[in-house]
Amino acid sequence: MKDHQEYTSWLTSKEAQKLLKISGCELMHLRASGKLKFKKQGNAYYYQLPDKQGDSNTDESNQSK
Repeated sequence: MKDHQEYTSWLTSKEAQKLLKISGCELMHLRASGKLKFKKQGNAYYYQLPDKQGDSNTDESNQSK
């Protein structure tokens, strides 16, 4: 598990997709695999992304930890 990472404020699904440049399907897979911190309010999902975006994109290639 990662130690202290600073997170941005909660983002909507659309904002997270735009920021990460991914589709809604990819966002769902990242959420389901536990790679994104999220909360659900009603039918909406909100995401917190690490300030260092490179870290979230390189998790798949750095699975040796």
